[in-house]
Amino acid sequence: MSKHFYYSKKFDLDNLKHLDLQANALQKMLALGFRTANLSIATNQQKQVTASFYSSVRNIYNHKNFSQKPQASQLFNQCLSNENKEFYMKFTEYQHVQIPIQFSSAIDENQLPHTHSLDTLDIIAIPTKEQLPAIRSKLRDFNMYKVQNNTEFIRDDILISIQSEDCFFFYAKNEQRQWILYRIERLFAFIYYLSNYFKSNEKITFSNDVEKYTKLETLYAKSSENRKQYNTIGKKNAKKEAQS
Repeated sequence: MSKHFYYSKKFDLDNLKHLDLQANALQKMLALGFRTANLSIATNQQKQVTASFYSSVRNIYNHKNFSQKPQASQLFNQCLSNENKEFYMKFTEYQHVQIPIQFSSAIDENQLPHTHSLDTLDIIAIPTKEQLPAIRSKLRDFNMYKVQNNTEFIRDDILISIQSEDCFFFYAKNEQRQWILYRIERLFAFIYYLSNYFKSNEKITFSNDVEKYTKLETLYAKSSENRKQYNTIGKKNAKKEAQS
């Protein structure tokens, strides 16, 4: 796993709040069954985390203890078109999938980011539901709006991570053209969102390259081992608990 860190001479406390929100959203991706292939953190004005996530959904689905098969089948039947169903099935047909994700965050409605690219899955992390009306008011379909030079609007297929809810959400319009907020709690609900509502799904890569997947797993395992080995704060806390 490769990581790049960018530091500024003056570190604003706001940066920590933004990175905490984004780290929480990243953790939700891990909880769904994805792992990081690479990760970049920049403490620039946007304070954004960029990451590539991978997962062998097929292995998860075929595991003897996987309990979500009924839900996965139900969501497949609810797909909005046959084309969406075909895309949904790819997740269980291929060895692994990779998804590029751009994280951003907003502590209040005055900090909402704008969409400047359609090359990644965008996730905006917010503290509570209080920021939802401001986000909803800025949603636009970028099949109709140009992303170039956009300084105001947010793509309407953006994923929303709400820290207080510990969950992902997304908006979609019903038949009356009203925005409805949907909740994503499990892996195949996330795959359903990607298959039916994510408008840049051509950026998702499916692969049957077992060797590449093995390398990704090896790098991830090594990175996890390094985090444990060099987590001095965690070791100090564990030592204090043992002595108390």
